[in-house]
Amino acid sequence: MTEKHTKTVAPYGHWQSPISTDLVLQKATALSEVLIPANSTSAADVAWVELRMSESGRSALMHSSSLSSDDATEVSAGQNARSGVHEYGGGSAASLADGSFIFTDYNPKRFDVFHAPAEGKQGAQVVTEENSAIRYADFGAHPTDTNLCLAVEEDHSEDTPSTVVNSIVLLDLKQRPARVHTLLKGRKAEEQTEDGPQKRDFYTYPRFSPNGKFVSWITWNHPSMPWWDTQLWVARFDNSNPDEPQLAGASLIKLGSTETGKQQVYQEPVWAIPSHPNQETGKLFFACDATGYLNLYSTSISSSLTQDGVSVSTPIRILPEPVENDFIAPNWTLNNSDYIPLSPDLLIVTFFSGAKQNLGLINLRRPRLIRLDTPFVSITQLRRLSSTSFALIAARADEPSALLAISLSALASNNYTLKDSNITIIKRSSSLVWDGTIDKGDLSIAREIDFPTTLPNGEKAVAHAIIFAPKNKNFVGPKGKAPPCVFNVHGGPSSSAGMGFNLPTQFWTSRGFMVCSVNYGGSTGYGRQYLQRLNSEWGVTDVLDCVAAAKFLGSKASLGDTLFGELSEKEKNEVCKELEAGGKGEKEEEEEEVVVVEQHKLGGGGVKVVVNNTSSAWGSLDLVLAGVSVGAAVMAVGFVGNVMENYSHCIPSLVRPKSLLSRYAVQAGVAIVSLLPYIYSKMGRVVSESVSILPGMGVQLSTRRALSLLSRDYFQRCSSRLVPEDRMLDIYIGEGYRHFSIVDYLTLTTRTTSGEGARIERLFPNLLPRLPTVQRIYRFLSPHLPSNSPIDSSSSEREAGSLADPNALLISGGSAGGYTVLACLCFHPTIFAGGCSRYGVCSLQLLAEESHKFESQYPFQLIGGTPKSLPKVYHDRSPIYAASKIKAPILLLQGSEDKVVPKSQADEFVRQLKKAGGEQGKDWRYKVYHGEAHGFRKAENVKDSLEEELRWWIQRCLPVHN
Repeated sequence: MTEKHTKTVAPYGHWQSPISTDLVLQKATALSEVLIPANSTSAADVAWVELRMSESGRSALMHSSSLSSDDATEVSAGQNARSGVHEYGGGSAASLADGSFIFTDYNPKRFDVFHAPAEGKQGAQVVTEENSAIRYADFGAHPTDTNLCLAVEEDHSEDTPSTVVNSIVLLDLKQRPARVHTLLKGRKAEEQTEDGPQKRDFYTYPRFSPNGKFVSWITWNHPSMPWWDTQLWVARFDNSNPDEPQLAGASLIKLGSTETGKQQVYQEPVWAIPSHPNQETGKLFFACDATGYLNLYSTSISSSLTQDGVSVSTPIRILPEPVENDFIAPNWTLNNSDYIPLSPDLLIVTFFSGAKQNLGLINLRRPRLIRLDTPFVSITQLRRLSSTSFALIAARADEPSALLAISLSALASNNYTLKDSNITIIKRSSSLVWDGTIDKGDLSIAREIDFPTTLPNGEKAVAHAIIFAPKNKNFVGPKGKAPPCVFNVHGGPSSSAGMGFNLPTQFWTSRGFMVCSVNYGGSTGYGRQYLQRLNSEWGVTDVLDCVAAAKFLGSKASLGDTLFGELSEKEKNEVCKELEAGGKGEKEEEEEEVVVVEQHKLGGGGVKVVVNNTSSAWGSLDLVLAGVSVGAAVMAVGFVGNVMENYSHCIPSLVRPKSLLSRYAVQAGVAIVSLLPYIYSKMGRVVSESVSILPGMGVQLSTRRALSLLSRDYFQRCSSRLVPEDRMLDIYIGEGYRHFSIVDYLTLTTRTTSGEGARIERLFPNLLPRLPTVQRIYRFLSPHLPSNSPIDSSSSEREAGSLADPNALLISGGSAGGYTVLACLCFHPTIFAGGCSRYGVCSLQLLAEESHKFESQYPFQLIGGTPKSLPKVYHDRSPIYAASKIKAPILLLQGSEDKVVPKSQADEFVRQLKKAGGEQGKDWRYKVYHGEAHGFRKAENVKDSLEEELRWWIQRCLPVHN
């Protein structure tokens, strides 16, 4: 009989985790690019680029001839094989026709291009002329001429976003330094663009056809991005004069009709494998979103009857019918590869179904999409090894990404299921799970959900997210309690969160946190319509969706097993009504809250919360009653006057007024006596209520009343009582009825004096703060309660009846995700208990003014116009102008050398926090990592930023439990 494993009950967020920050970085190598030596006759020849955090984030170009990293040699010879084009890089290396390699070195002082033999025995040599202003990437080698290679050139001679020039060039390596021939010249912003292929803002994917006669490429202009509106061109390569090679007869490839309006995306052109070696024509595959999804198409290219012309056939969709799946990911980096031909008749493809990437194949003779059953959920960098095998980088839900070789052997007989025998592991990004350092019993598996949300126009909609539940084989949370949830907001914003294994995510879940990655409207992988939700609405749609996700996971609606999108209309309406009711407190707190909360620290470790009544002491009803009281007093004075005048003979001489003055005094006294009941009733107005936690004593409850006149309080009186520490049981958020409506209370339960049963004490019963205020007070008080108070063992139904604790919702993100974090905290200040922004955008106007060329006009379509045309929109959506609204503690992490979101933005945001009275270390914390750019690459900084975030959540945002 096996012994049953007993788990320790411990508060969520405080579990002892086997995954330390050192472990997150140990043996970690990010895999970014895959390339296959051009002249290889072996299906075991592969090269790749790996990012080594242990070497300050250096990228190394590696080569193996046996599908194993064990015998791999470094080709880059200590250089940093990374490109700086578009700042995000990619396309840093390629294999030339003879199997040798060309790669670019990322160096802030120089961006040299190196050439290295495949075997790596000889050192890599610089082949470009020294020029720190010129960058190269996205290489496209000639199929037969070893000395020729296409590339994207980015010229920073005038280094401003409007003067950087991107072009397509041909590198001729016959001499050193290599000759650089400009084939397609880009433009500066001041120059007029052309309808033809020249004078464009951006170029990518310059690729030779297999016969070397044609060249294809992608291009687009500002203010578009490569996932909004691009063009696909093809031309004949004319090298008749080696001193002046050129692209002749350029032709635009375009689908005849569109279902998505004027804008259309063409991406990832890939030349087909020819049926015959000397085939004159070429077949070109590409992705286009003409149907609303990025489906695959093909067209035939041949020389036209004229000398310089190119003939392009009408493009056709590869599959017979359009499918509602995107077949490529957004091209943030260069040289992506999401599908490949293995033979003239076979394509290997990836396609999205929600947040999951799937692997499939298409037989071009009888086109249909066959989905392969694989363990992978994230796939990239597909490269052909042979007609029956290919390489790729893939991640499972429970294992880190790895460079793999996939064989299609016996696939059909296995019902298109990949067996272990079909998979060869070339290089793991981390071996921690494989070698047992991290037990799979401690790993949380991704689960995709959808939830109801509201579009900016008020229309109801559905958005998507991925959740990772708390998981630790040795710990379990208290019964009836829900865990804190960290909402991760992906960057971009035109990007998405995936379902692949992520060690930092497991860092949180193994400690008892839930993690929710929100794929808000505007995320990729869900089709063009979903992507366009963010157009003109950045800072609105993403924020609404993150808030909606938080409300959903903090409600009982999140407990169902059925996806929201699969519910009946009646069930959907019930969920929406519940969430609207739960969100009412936020709206009321923002618009109608009539209390102000003061939080104080007392000597000896005590704390005090004071709730001040800021509502008007004299309402319209009070004015009516006052008028009636004054009228009654006047009538009483008149009545008394008449009595004294007409019936003076009946009044004893002892009390009869002797003069006119004494008569008036009597009348004034009568008037005051008439007004006393009303004045006394107003003296009972509650001015404030307070709760003080006094260590060693208990909880003191106080109520202050006064007569409020002309902004001053008179006749103040205070009543206080102490709840002894030994009688305290618990503090929680309860729900009840008052004035025929549902209200929320902060509730204290105490033992009765007889020692039997318990008594419920409602805190702040007269002022009734709204739910968000109640939650905020709870978070402040609960860490300071006496240690014998079992806070976590007893909780309200509201906290237990949801996937996430509604009082412990945290939000974290970097770059564009950091912007959404700040916007959520500024414009919905009561939803989240804390936030962490890593190099987040603080000012939309500064982003538009200071960003690099690639993203310099990105905000224009996201916001709906330029800062000049929409100054109020840019101002109102910028967190930097709303920093004073933040109520939750905020952590800011920033790189000093960031060019995408410059440090100046974070500096200004901190100044605004200080101006609003925020305290460093309490309300906010700001840390700068020197030498880091956009995204942290150095191991010590990645480690420290994770530890900073953990400390922030535990010390400043979550209750401290014993």
